[in-house]
Amino acid sequence: MNIRVKDILKICDAKLIFGDTDEICENFSKDTRELNIGDVYVGIKGENFDGSSIYEKALENGAKICIIEHTKIKEKIKEKYQDRTIIEVKNSIEALQKIAEFKRNMYNIPVIAVTGSVGKTSTKDILASVISKKYKVLKTEGNLNNHIGLPLTILKLKDHEALVVEMGMNATR
Repeated sequence: MNIRVKDILKICDAKLIFGDTDEICENFSKDTRELNIGDVYVGIKGENFDGSSIYEKALENGAKICIIEHTKIKEKIKEKYQDRTIIEVKNSIEALQKIAEFKRNMYNIPVIAVTGSVGKTSTKDILASVISKKYKVLKTEGNLNNHIGLPLTILKLKDHEALVVEMGMNATR
């Protein structure tokens, strides 16, 4: 149930800047401050901030793989981090969503998705608590229920037997 760099290259129509296509991608993060050694960093581009521009910080903090948008990679980085991998995608959010879809399709487990205007987090927590009496459950952490948080939750699937996710309502997406 592993995702490899070569899978990401294929499903995201991505470009390998440098690195190992057989490298396993386990834990994903969009925040360089929360990275653990060996994580996959996804440089999210937002309205006010471009996470791809701080790929070097992600490498310094232990990311073994960076997924970034159109960013010029310095030669000194290629030399310094020869044991790492950098993947270039057209859109990091879309790539994150495609990777999560790929991961979800690897698992034949029940999924409960909670949405609505109020009470999502409480309902999700109650459902996960009840289901966890019998199954190993992965649930959305807190209220990370948007188009970025939901894929990051799905990418945490390991040996889980059920998935309970919260999905926020947004008329623009």
